[in-house]
Amino acid sequence: MRKKNDARGERGVTISEGVRSADPAEAAALYIELGWGTSARYSSMRMKKALEGCDVVISAHNSAGELVGLLRALTDSTLDTKVLDLVVAPEYQRQGIGVRMMDRLARHPRVRGTTVYFETERRNFGFAAKCGYAPRKGLTVFSAKNSVRSSKGARGKGSR
Repeated sequence: MRKKNDARGERGVTISEGVRSADPAEAAALYIELGWGTSARYSSMRMKKALEGCDVVISAHNSAGELVGLLRALTDSTLDTKVLDLVVAPEYQRQGIGVRMMDRLARHPRVRGTTVYFETERRNFGFAAKCGYAPRKGLTVFSAKNSVRSSKGARGKGSR
């Protein structure tokens, strides 16, 4: 459990980057706390793989060293960067931590000069605007859960 009395604005919160800047168990617990899913989806092992698969990981820790925010992104380092997610512990929200993490992302050497995309819920549009982002006309987000299929199943009947 995080020290709630430490949620005192930006002071005391450190922004770091790198896969090792976030403990997978703490990251999983943060996603679960925010209602993103269950421990089956956000296990420590799955979170470790998810963090390792990212090009950019930016984390926020309170003065006790506890994880209070996390940003994960993918980039081709030339054209596009995609923010996979940005989460901040409830007692640390609305204190500028998310803005600081987005700013750190924009200054990251692998991200500079790329177009950064992220999707969010309507309730977070003010945050996006504060970070300098606007909705892109004509862009709609589609999603589907990818299921693992064998190479036979992927080719279909009669395929060679």
